[in-house]
Amino acid sequence: MKTSSTLRLVVMRELRERGRSAAYIASTIITTVLILLAILLPTLLSGSTDYSIGMVGTGNQEIVDLAIDIENTDAEPDQETQFSVTTLESVEAAEEALSSEEIDAALVNGSEILLRSASGASGDDLSGLLQYAASTLEIDRLVATAGSDADVVDILAGEPLGLRTLEGVASEENQARTVIAYGGLMLMYIAVLSYGAWTLTGVTEEKSNRVVEVLLATVKPWQLLAGKVIGIGALGLAQFVFTAVAALVTLRVAGTFDLPAFPTDSLVMLILWFLLGFAMYSLLFGAAGSLVSRMEDAQSASTPLTLVALVGFFMSFLVLDDPDGVLAIVMTYVPLTAPFVVPVRFALESISMVALIGSVVVAIGFIIGTTFLAGRVYAGGLLQFGSKLKWREALQSSDL
Repeated sequence: MKTSSTLRLVVMRELRERGRSAAYIASTIITTVLILLAILLPTLLSGSTDYSIGMVGTGNQEIVDLAIDIENTDAEPDQETQFSVTTLESVEAAEEALSSEEIDAALVNGSEILLRSASGASGDDLSGLLQYAASTLEIDRLVATAGSDADVVDILAGEPLGLRTLEGVASEENQARTVIAYGGLMLMYIAVLSYGAWTLTGVTEEKSNRVVEVLLATVKPWQLLAGKVIGIGALGLAQFVFTAVAALVTLRVAGTFDLPAFPTDSLVMLILWFLLGFAMYSLLFGAAGSLVSRMEDAQSASTPLTLVALVGFFMSFLVLDDPDGVLAIVMTYVPLTAPFVVPVRFALESISMVALIGSVVVAIGFIIGTTFLAGRVYAGGLLQFGSKLKWREALQSSDL
């Protein structure tokens, strides 16, 4: 039988067996429910929201007054949003108050909103409320002076107040890229380890119940490993996409905070590195699973890989603070940390095309080399039962 046909049979077997298993269905439902609860519960449990606004210069009071009226128009007395308004002497004082979290936003001369950062629930909600109030005032002025319909459309289509953060001028795309940078990092870590663990437990389970002995009669070890990685990867990606879509739809409907339009290139990059990261870790997890004969020992076999991923995950937070630093550049070319670092640097527009291509080439080369190494360990460990094997012992017993 051709290699492609054999791989297809193994992949389809994984999709059928694991895709309809109670564990996969239950994990999909539980993961989705937990994420939806995390989105909805803060809104359902919260009574009123307290906002703190700083005002610098003139032309601010009427915007703030209208924003308060708009926010509390239909609210019950005990559910009204509380506003704390502070007059500040200068923009510098407003920046200092924002930095120390004394205020959520500052309104400057009725023309600009100053926020702490491009993302943040309270700042984003308050910014949208102030923009809406300012737009309403502009339209009222146009109506009073018999302004044209075109002017009204321009106001409704744009934002009358400029937006600036302590880091500089904020834009919708910058906010979206920041969300992708932080959210993508968290999702990457959870997905890579979760779906890599599926490969580990799948290999260990088949070895412990001796199913693998039957499979190896017709399938080569490397084909069985590759088929598992592809099949489980497809199921993992399907669950990943389903959960992400459910979360996005819930955010839109619930209106927890305004979602910007995500840049397509950043989303594509996140998916690309999800696939690359999953392939790297799953091959190694699969090889680790072949070293043990009992499910109880699977966790200890995966501990070194889990620690590597954990180090890469926490180191990536340093990259978020300094995406152009030496650490970020080095981690870009380290295969097992690149899936956490490269999407973040790309989202923050801190990586060149040459570095991006170089990191992808290194990752693909690592996957090819890992396939050979993991295939040998997998072949050497599958039919070795009893105590846990070492990687060197599995390589020496391999007949590849």
